Amino acid sequence: MSDNITIDLTKDMQKFLTSKSKEYKLSIEDTLKEIISQQINSRIDLGKGFYYDKVLKKVFDRKNNDTGLTKTQMNIFYTILETRGNIVEVETIKKNAWKDKNTSIFTLRNMIKQIRDKTYYGLIKSHSSRGYSAGF
Repeated sequence: MSDNITIDLTKDMQKFLTSKSKEYKLSIEDTLKEIISQQINSRIDLGKGFYYDKVLKKVFDRKNNDTGLTKTQMNIFYTILETRGNIVEVETIKKNAWKDKNTSIFTLRNMIKQIRDKTYYGLIKSHSSRGYSAGF
């Protein structure tokens, strides 16, 4: 399929595209394809219309609105996201989210609840006495 597309670019856009083209050592067309591909591949589907944008490092809802996860909530979420398919131990999550602070299990549970409230319940699965895993 070879549909020709014409795009009117501002001078700043042209400069940016030319600069990226030189950086990538690609034609303007291939550079544009690469930029679009990076955008498409920067999203991880979390289910129920939610997605994680790897470039922006944020979780978005089905209407493309930022869910507003706090820094600590994002640290918890990202720790679980990195190990999709595996259970992450509570201590590992606490260490990644709060660094050296001695945090109670109740604080972690509350944060998990807040993440679920901003997204959906099944996003994070609980594993009694073991930890948490991604539910998507």
